[in-house]
Amino acid sequence: MKICYGLLLSSKYEQAVRLINSLNVNDNQIVIFVDGKCEEYYQKLLKEFSNKERIYFIKDRVVVNWGDVSQCKAMLSLMKESLQFEYDYFTILSESCLPLYPDLEIKKFLEQNNGKEFIDVRFDWTKRFRLHLKHKPMNSFYRKHRNFFAFIDVIKDTLFGWLIGKNKQFKSFKVATSTTWMSVTKSCVNYMVNTCINEHYIEKYQDTIFTDEHLFADIIYHSEYYKKLNIPNIRGNALMYCNWYVLNAPKTFTMKDYNKIYHQPYPTLYARKFDSKVDEEIINKIYSNRNNKNFTYPCK
Repeated sequence: MKICYGLLLSSKYEQAVRLINSLNVNDNQIVIFVDGKCEEYYQKLLKEFSNKERIYFIKDRVVVNWGDVSQCKAMLSLMKESLQFEYDYFTILSESCLPLYPDLEIKKFLEQNNGKEFIDVRFDWTKRFRLHLKHKPMNSFYRKHRNFFAFIDVIKDTLFGWLIGKNKQFKSFKVATSTTWMSVTKSCVNYMVNTCINEHYIEKYQDTIFTDEHLFADIIYHSEYYKKLNIPNIRGNALMYCNWYVLNAPKTFTMKDYNKIYHQPYPTLYARKFDSKVDEEIINKIYSNRNNKNFTYPCK
């Protein structure tokens, strides 16, 4: 079982270095995309890892803005570059993510579930406004008050979307959504890349928001790979545990969350988000588990 990790990086340099070193074991392949506006960060990582085997940096970078189509461009770059390597599963992480188990335990789980796709495609009609209404790039004020603006937009789209909806290609209220994070087979990656390019998905989603939560979910839903999802139509099928119940934003974990992270009702191999400035103890604890060969993944 071979894994290719696609890393989306933009901050937390020390956490990124620690994550890369942790993943760079047992012939894992690592493909790294650094946000185009983080040049100093990119150069530091290049200096640190450019001579390491199985670590590849994407040179054709774009500036990534929170919540818009540029995030999908970064994800697409990772997927395209990954296809040059041999692997069974492709997993997207950021520097705020951590693997919860030793590498061999993660691979043992994937071997036992080989052929299944771990991306949490589900449906939520309340999110149609993200696609149906035409949006400008989000500023910091919108980001801070996004729940209020989302509430207003849901009402506008529900009552008047037929009149004011500018992106007419998004008519259905059955909106496919997911998270950025996924662990999918190479065959699935190849399908997403070809479909995205051949059917001009980047252009289709150009004026949408939270695009990374919809574009690839839409591709998967309209494919044979939807039938291969481990658990369809739930939040939690991406092998990634996030606590979304804090104003619908991922909570930054502390040691108080430790037991909950390891006791989820669905398969969980990774978790986010972590910040050493908030709580370094839980990061050290999880890396200690990762380095403990006797720390086994429970049967699911």
